Amino acid sequence: MKVEDYKYIVAGAGIFGAIIAERLASKGNHVLVVEKRDHIAGNIYSYTDEKTGIEVHKYGSHIFHTELDEVWDYITKFTEFNDYTHTVNTRYNGELYPMPINLDTINKLYGTNMDAEEAEKFVAEEAAKTGITDPKNFEEKGLSLVGEKLYTAFLKGYTEKQWNTSATNLSAEILKRIPVRFSHDNRYFITAKHQGIPKEGYTKMVANILDNDLIEVCTNTSFQDIESEISADAKIIYCGQIDQFMNYELGVLPWRSLRFEEVRTEETLGEAVINEADPAVPYTRSHDYKYYQIHQSEVVNQKACYICREYPADFEKGGEVYYPVNNDESEALYQKYVAAVKEKYPNMILGGRLGAYRYWDMDIAIKNALELAEKL
Repeated sequence: MKVEDYKYIVAGAGIFGAIIAERLASKGNHVLVVEKRDHIAGNIYSYTDEKTGIEVHKYGSHIFHTELDEVWDYITKFTEFNDYTHTVNTRYNGELYPMPINLDTINKLYGTNMDAEEAEKFVAEEAAKTGITDPKNFEEKGLSLVGEKLYTAFLKGYTEKQWNTSATNLSAEILKRIPVRFSHDNRYFITAKHQGIPKEGYTKMVANILDNDLIEVCTNTSFQDIESEISADAKIIYCGQIDQFMNYELGVLPWRSLRFEEVRTEETLGEAVINEADPAVPYTRSHDYKYYQIHQSEVVNQKACYICREYPADFEKGGEVYYPVNNDESEALYQKYVAAVKEKYPNMILGGRLGAYRYWDMDIAIKNALELAEKL
Protein backbone atom coordinates (compact mmCIF):
# COMPACT_ATOMS: atom_id res chain seq x y z
CA MET A 1 0.00 0.00 0.00
CA LYS A 2 1.04 3.59 -0.60
CA VAL A 3 1.25 6.04 2.29
CA GLU A 4 -1.81 7.93 1.03
CA ASP A 5 -3.89 4.73 1.26
CA TYR A 6 -3.50 4.38 5.03
CA LYS A 7 -6.26 5.82 7.21
CA TYR A 8 -4.21 5.33 10.36
CA ILE A 9 -0.61 6.48 10.79
CA VAL A 10 1.30 5.79 14.02
CA ALA A 11 4.55 7.69 14.55
CA GLY A 12 6.63 5.73 17.04
CA ALA A 13 7.10 1.98 17.42
CA GLY A 14 7.47 1.89 21.18
CA ILE A 15 5.07 0.03 23.43
CA PHE A 16 2.35 2.69 23.18
CA GLY A 17 2.43 3.01 19.40
CA ALA A 18 2.67 -0.75 18.90
CA ILE A 19 -0.43 -1.39 20.99
CA ILE A 20 -2.41 1.31 19.19
CA ALA A 21 -1.46 -0.30 15.87
CA GLU A 22 -2.31 -3.81 17.08
CA ARG A 23 -5.71 -2.81 18.41
CA LEU A 24 -6.61 -0.92 15.22
CA ALA A 25 -5.46 -3.85 13.08
CA SER A 26 -7.50 -6.24 15.21
CA LYS A 27 -10.58 -4.38 13.97
CA GLY A 28 -9.58 -4.78 10.34
CA ASN A 29 -7.78 -1.49 9.80
CA HIS A 30 -4.58 -1.12 7.81
CA VAL A 31 -2.00 0.76 9.91
CA LEU A 32 1.33 2.30 8.93
CA VAL A 33 3.88 2.59 11.76
CA VAL A 34 6.93 4.79 11.21
CA GLU A 35 9.89 4.82 13.58
CA LYS A 36 12.83 7.23 13.28
CA ARG A 37 15.23 4.89 15.08
CA ASP A 38 16.68 1.80 13.43
CA HIS A 39 14.75 -0.50 15.76
CA ILE A 40 11.30 -1.01 17.24
CA ALA A 41 10.36 -1.11 20.97
CA GLY A 42 11.42 2.43 21.90
CA ASN A 43 13.27 2.73 25.18
CA ILE A 44 12.41 -0.83 26.24
CA TYR A 45 14.47 -2.12 23.29
CA SER A 46 16.65 -5.07 24.25
CA TYR A 47 19.01 -7.38 22.39
CA THR A 48 21.02 -10.51 23.14
CA ASP A 49 24.76 -10.02 23.54
CA GLU A 50 26.23 -12.73 21.33
CA LYS A 51 29.32 -13.37 23.48
CA THR A 52 27.47 -13.92 26.75
CA GLY A 53 23.83 -14.66 25.90
CA ILE A 54 22.85 -11.78 28.19
CA GLU A 55 19.78 -9.77 27.22
CA VAL A 56 20.95 -6.14 27.26
CA HIS A 57 18.45 -3.39 28.03
CA LYS A 58 19.86 -0.76 25.67
CA TYR A 59 18.29 2.19 27.47
CA GLY A 60 18.56 1.02 31.06
CA SER A 61 16.71 -1.55 33.13
CA HIS A 62 13.02 -2.07 32.52
CA ILE A 63 11.09 -4.33 34.89
CA PHE A 64 7.49 -5.00 34.02
CA HIS A 65 5.17 -4.66 37.00
CA THR A 66 1.49 -3.93 37.39
CA GLU A 67 -1.47 -4.10 39.71
CA LEU A 68 -3.84 -4.08 36.73
CA ASP A 69 -5.24 -7.45 35.64
CA GLU A 70 -6.47 -6.05 32.33
CA VAL A 71 -2.95 -4.91 31.44
CA TRP A 72 -1.46 -8.28 32.45
CA ASP A 73 -4.10 -10.19 30.52
CA TYR A 74 -3.35 -8.16 27.39
CA ILE A 75 0.45 -8.19 27.44
CA THR A 76 0.74 -11.90 28.25
CA LYS A 77 -0.91 -12.66 24.91
CA PHE A 78 2.36 -11.61 23.29
CA THR A 79 5.06 -12.92 25.61
CA GLU A 80 5.76 -15.22 28.53
CA PHE A 81 7.28 -13.58 31.60
CA ASN A 82 9.64 -15.15 34.09
CA ASP A 83 8.93 -14.64 37.79
CA TYR A 84 11.73 -12.17 38.51
CA THR A 85 10.99 -10.03 41.59
CA HIS A 86 12.86 -6.75 41.66
CA THR A 87 14.96 -5.74 44.67
CA VAL A 88 17.41 -2.85 44.84
CA ASN A 89 20.25 -1.89 47.11
CA THR A 90 21.61 1.64 47.44
CA ARG A 91 25.31 2.20 48.06
CA TYR A 92 26.09 4.90 50.62
CA ASN A 93 29.58 5.43 52.05
CA GLY A 94 30.61 2.07 50.62
CA GLU A 95 27.81 0.12 52.31
CA LEU A 96 24.73 -1.41 50.68
CA TYR A 97 21.28 -0.69 52.09
CA PRO A 98 17.86 -1.99 50.98
CA MET A 99 15.83 0.52 48.99
CA PRO A 100 13.09 1.66 49.38
CA ILE A 101 13.86 2.31 53.04
CA ASN A 102 12.76 -0.54 55.28
CA LEU A 103 13.41 -1.73 58.81
CA ASP A 104 16.79 -3.21 57.83
CA THR A 105 17.84 0.08 56.18
CA ILE A 106 16.98 2.08 59.30
CA ASN A 107 18.69 -0.28 61.74
CA LYS A 108 21.85 -0.54 59.66
CA LEU A 109 22.19 3.22 59.15
CA TYR A 110 21.65 4.05 62.82
CA GLY A 111 23.35 0.96 64.25
CA THR A 112 20.20 -0.02 66.12
CA ASN A 113 18.04 -3.11 66.53
CA MET A 114 14.57 -1.60 66.63
CA ASP A 115 11.36 -3.47 65.91
CA ALA A 116 8.70 -2.06 63.58
CA GLU A 117 6.87 -0.02 66.22
CA GLU A 118 10.07 1.42 67.65
CA ALA A 119 11.42 2.31 64.22
CA GLU A 120 8.22 4.07 63.14
CA LYS A 121 8.23 6.18 66.28
CA PHE A 122 11.95 6.89 65.88
CA VAL A 123 11.64 8.11 62.27
CA ALA A 124 8.70 10.34 63.23
CA GLU A 125 10.82 11.87 65.99
CA GLU A 126 13.75 12.41 63.59
CA ALA A 127 11.42 14.15 61.15
CA ALA A 128 9.95 16.33 63.90
CA LYS A 129 13.44 17.50 64.90
CA THR A 130 13.69 19.42 61.62
CA GLY A 131 10.83 21.68 62.68
CA ILE A 132 9.58 21.85 59.08
CA THR A 133 5.80 21.94 58.88
CA ASP A 134 5.29 23.73 55.56
CA PRO A 135 7.97 22.43 53.15
CA LYS A 136 8.71 24.77 50.25
CA ASN A 137 11.03 22.54 48.19
CA PHE A 138 12.23 18.97 47.69
CA GLU A 139 14.84 19.16 50.42
CA GLU A 140 12.48 20.53 53.04
CA LYS A 141 9.89 17.94 52.06
CA GLY A 142 12.37 15.09 52.42
CA LEU A 143 13.63 16.33 55.77
CA SER A 144 10.08 16.74 57.06
CA LEU A 145 9.23 13.15 56.13
CA VAL A 146 12.23 11.14 57.37
CA GLY A 147 14.64 13.46 59.14
CA GLU A 148 18.13 14.61 58.28
CA LYS A 149 20.16 11.39 58.35
CA LEU A 150 17.91 9.22 56.17
CA TYR A 151 17.29 12.11 53.77
CA THR A 152 20.99 12.96 53.41
CA ALA A 153 22.02 9.32 52.96
CA PHE A 154 19.48 8.12 50.42
CA LEU A 155 17.71 11.06 48.78
CA LYS A 156 19.80 14.19 48.61
CA GLY A 157 22.88 13.05 46.67
CA TYR A 158 20.99 10.74 44.31
CA THR A 159 18.35 13.34 43.50
CA GLU A 160 20.78 16.18 42.95
CA LYS A 161 22.77 14.04 40.53
CA GLN A 162 19.62 12.99 38.71
CA TRP A 163 18.36 16.54 38.19
CA ASN A 164 21.73 18.35 38.15
CA THR A 165 20.61 21.00 40.62
CA SER A 166 20.32 21.57 44.34
CA ALA A 167 17.41 19.81 45.98
CA THR A 168 16.34 23.23 47.25
CA ASN A 169 15.62 24.19 43.63
CA LEU A 170 13.26 21.26 43.08
CA SER A 171 9.56 21.33 43.79
CA ALA A 172 8.26 19.67 46.94
CA GLU A 173 5.59 18.13 44.70
CA ILE A 174 8.18 15.79 43.19
CA LEU A 175 8.42 14.11 46.58
CA LYS A 176 4.80 13.57 47.55
CA ARG A 177 5.83 10.74 49.82
CA ILE A 178 8.79 8.54 50.65
CA PRO A 179 8.01 4.83 50.79
CA VAL A 180 9.27 3.82 54.23
CA ARG A 181 8.45 0.28 55.32
CA PHE A 182 8.72 -0.75 58.91
CA SER A 183 9.17 -4.40 57.97
CA HIS A 184 11.90 -6.57 56.42
CA ASP A 185 10.11 -6.70 53.04
CA ASN A 186 12.64 -5.57 50.41
CA ARG A 187 10.53 -5.96 47.27
CA TYR A 188 10.83 -2.80 45.20
CA PHE A 189 7.33 -3.06 43.72
CA ILE A 190 5.61 -4.23 46.85
CA THR A 191 2.03 -3.77 45.60
CA ALA A 192 2.50 -5.32 42.15
CA LYS A 193 0.25 -8.31 41.55
CA HIS A 194 2.29 -9.21 38.46
CA GLN A 195 5.92 -8.60 37.62
CA GLY A 196 8.72 -10.16 35.63
CA ILE A 197 10.90 -9.97 32.53
CA PRO A 198 9.87 -11.28 29.09
CA LYS A 199 11.67 -14.58 28.58
CA GLU A 200 12.45 -13.72 24.95
CA GLY A 201 13.21 -10.05 25.63
CA TYR A 202 11.26 -6.83 25.22
CA THR A 203 12.02 -6.38 21.52
CA LYS A 204 10.52 -9.79 20.73
CA MET A 205 7.48 -8.87 22.80
CA VAL A 206 6.90 -5.68 20.78
CA ALA A 207 7.61 -7.55 17.52
CA ASN A 208 4.87 -10.00 18.46
CA ILE A 209 2.46 -7.14 19.09
CA LEU A 210 3.22 -5.71 15.65
CA ASP A 211 3.06 -9.09 13.90
CA ASN A 212 -0.10 -8.52 11.88
CA ASP A 213 -0.54 -8.55 8.11
CA LEU A 214 -2.47 -5.29 8.37
CA ILE A 215 0.46 -3.47 10.03
CA GLU A 216 3.41 -2.13 8.05
CA VAL A 217 6.42 -0.99 10.06
CA CYS A 218 9.07 1.33 8.60
CA THR A 219 12.14 1.97 10.76
CA ASN A 220 14.69 4.69 9.96
CA THR A 221 11.65 6.72 8.91
CA SER A 222 10.42 9.89 10.60
CA PHE A 223 6.95 11.37 10.36
CA GLN A 224 8.41 14.24 8.33
CA ASP A 225 9.70 11.74 5.76
CA ILE A 226 6.15 10.75 4.83
CA GLU A 227 4.14 13.80 5.88
CA SER A 228 3.59 15.12 2.35
CA GLU A 229 2.13 11.76 1.27
CA ILE A 230 -0.42 11.32 4.06
CA SER A 231 -4.09 11.47 3.13
CA ALA A 232 -5.92 14.56 4.42
CA ASP A 233 -8.45 12.44 6.31
CA ALA A 234 -5.94 10.04 7.88
CA LYS A 235 -5.86 9.79 11.66
CA ILE A 236 -2.34 10.32 13.05
CA ILE A 237 -1.19 9.08 16.45
CA TYR A 238 2.09 10.84 17.23
CA CYS A 239 4.21 9.35 20.01
CA GLY A 240 7.29 11.52 19.69
CA GLN A 241 8.77 14.60 21.31
CA ILE A 242 6.27 17.38 20.76
CA ASP A 243 8.58 20.42 20.98
CA GLN A 244 11.05 18.88 18.54
CA PHE A 245 8.18 17.99 16.20
CA MET A 246 7.16 21.65 16.13
CA ASN A 247 10.77 22.77 15.58
CA TYR A 248 10.90 24.25 19.09
CA GLU A 249 8.91 27.23 17.83
CA LEU A 250 7.56 27.97 21.32
CA GLY A 251 10.75 27.07 23.14
CA VAL A 252 12.36 23.89 24.47
CA LEU A 253 10.38 21.86 26.97
CA PRO A 254 12.43 20.92 30.04
CA TRP A 255 13.74 17.36 29.74
CA ARG A 256 16.39 15.25 31.40
CA SER A 257 18.55 12.86 29.45
CA LEU A 258 20.82 9.90 30.23
CA ARG A 259 23.98 8.37 28.89
CA PHE A 260 25.17 4.80 29.37
CA GLU A 261 28.59 3.19 29.64
CA GLU A 262 28.59 -0.56 28.99
CA VAL A 263 31.31 -3.17 29.46
CA ARG A 264 31.69 -6.94 29.50
CA THR A 265 33.46 -8.00 32.66
CA GLU A 266 33.75 -10.75 35.26
CA GLU A 267 33.36 -8.28 38.12
CA THR A 268 29.73 -8.85 39.01
CA LEU A 269 27.42 -6.61 41.00
CA GLY A 270 25.82 -9.73 42.47
CA GLU A 271 22.37 -8.33 41.70
CA ALA A 272 20.53 -6.59 38.87
CA VAL A 273 20.69 -2.95 39.98
CA ILE A 274 22.58 -0.90 42.57
CA ASN A 275 21.73 2.76 43.16
CA GLU A 276 24.61 5.10 43.91
CA ALA A 277 23.67 7.67 46.55
CA ASP A 278 27.07 9.27 47.14
CA PRO A 279 27.50 12.63 45.35
CA ALA A 280 31.13 11.81 44.52
CA VAL A 281 30.02 8.89 42.33
CA PRO A 282 29.04 10.50 39.01
CA TYR A 283 26.57 7.83 37.93
CA THR A 284 23.22 7.09 39.55
CA ARG A 285 22.81 3.37 38.89
CA SER A 286 24.74 0.28 37.86
CA HIS A 287 22.99 -2.56 36.02
CA ASP A 288 24.12 -6.20 35.83
CA TYR A 289 21.67 -7.46 33.23
CA LYS A 290 22.23 -11.19 33.56
CA TYR A 291 20.35 -11.29 36.86
CA TYR A 292 17.08 -10.64 35.05
CA GLN A 293 17.36 -14.02 33.28
CA ILE A 294 16.46 -16.22 36.22
CA HIS A 295 14.81 -18.63 33.78
CA GLN A 296 18.25 -19.30 32.24
CA SER A 297 20.57 -20.56 34.96
CA GLU A 298 23.43 -20.95 32.50
CA VAL A 299 23.35 -17.20 31.84
CA VAL A 300 23.06 -16.17 35.49
CA ASN A 301 25.75 -18.56 36.73
CA GLN A 302 28.40 -17.76 34.14
CA LYS A 303 31.37 -15.62 35.18
CA ALA A 304 30.80 -13.13 32.38
CA CYS A 305 28.63 -10.09 33.08
CA TYR A 306 27.38 -7.19 31.03
CA ILE A 307 27.55 -4.11 33.25
CA CYS A 308 25.97 -0.77 32.43
CA ARG A 309 26.50 2.46 34.33
CA GLU A 310 23.79 5.08 34.01
CA TYR A 311 24.74 8.76 34.06
CA PRO A 312 22.24 11.62 34.22
CA ALA A 313 22.74 14.20 31.50
CA ASP A 314 21.44 17.58 30.44
CA PHE A 315 19.17 17.49 27.43
CA GLU A 316 20.48 19.04 24.24
CA LYS A 317 18.46 19.60 21.08
CA GLY A 318 18.61 16.50 18.90
CA GLY A 319 19.60 14.27 21.82
CA GLU A 320 17.63 11.54 23.53
CA VAL A 321 14.96 12.52 26.03
CA TYR A 322 14.07 10.33 29.01
CA TYR A 323 12.33 12.32 31.73
CA PRO A 324 10.00 15.30 31.41
CA VAL A 325 10.59 17.96 34.06
CA ASN A 326 6.97 18.38 35.13
CA ASN A 327 6.07 21.60 36.90
CA ASP A 328 3.57 24.43 36.42
CA GLU A 329 5.80 26.30 33.98
CA SER A 330 6.56 23.28 31.78
CA GLU A 331 2.92 22.19 31.80
CA ALA A 332 1.86 25.64 30.56
CA LEU A 333 4.36 25.44 27.71
CA TYR A 334 3.27 21.90 26.88
CA GLN A 335 -0.37 22.99 26.64
CA LYS A 336 0.65 25.75 24.23
CA TYR A 337 2.29 23.10 22.06
CA VAL A 338 -0.83 20.93 22.26
CA ALA A 339 -2.92 23.85 21.00
CA ALA A 340 -0.43 24.59 18.21
CA VAL A 341 -0.45 20.95 17.09
CA LYS A 342 -4.25 20.83 17.12
CA GLU A 343 -4.43 23.92 14.94
CA LYS A 344 -1.87 22.71 12.40
CA TYR A 345 -2.77 18.99 12.49
CA PRO A 346 -6.47 18.65 13.41
CA ASN A 347 -6.36 14.87 12.79
CA MET A 348 -3.38 14.27 15.10
CA ILE A 349 -3.52 12.73 18.59
CA LEU A 350 -0.51 12.98 20.89
CA GLY A 351 0.29 9.85 22.85
CA GLY A 352 2.97 7.89 24.64
CA ARG A 353 5.32 9.25 27.26
CA LEU A 354 6.93 11.79 24.94
CA GLY A 355 3.77 12.94 23.21
CA ALA A 356 1.88 13.22 26.50
CA TYR A 357 4.90 14.75 28.29
CA ARG A 358 4.43 12.36 31.20
CA TYR A 359 6.69 9.87 32.96
CA TRP A 360 4.55 6.74 32.85
CA ASP A 361 5.50 3.30 34.08
CA MET A 362 5.18 0.69 31.35
CA ASP A 363 1.88 -0.68 32.60
CA ILE A 364 0.32 2.80 32.63
CA ALA A 365 1.50 3.36 29.06
CA ILE A 366 -0.17 0.07 28.11
CA LYS A 367 -3.37 1.00 29.95
CA ASN A 368 -3.52 4.42 28.26
CA ALA A 369 -2.84 2.89 24.84
CA LEU A 370 -5.66 0.39 25.28
CA GLU A 371 -8.03 3.15 26.36
CA LEU A 372 -7.12 5.40 23.41
CA ALA A 373 -7.43 2.52 20.97
CA GLU A 374 -10.91 1.79 22.29
CA LYS A 375 -11.92 5.40 21.62
CA LEU A 376 -10.46 5.26 18.12
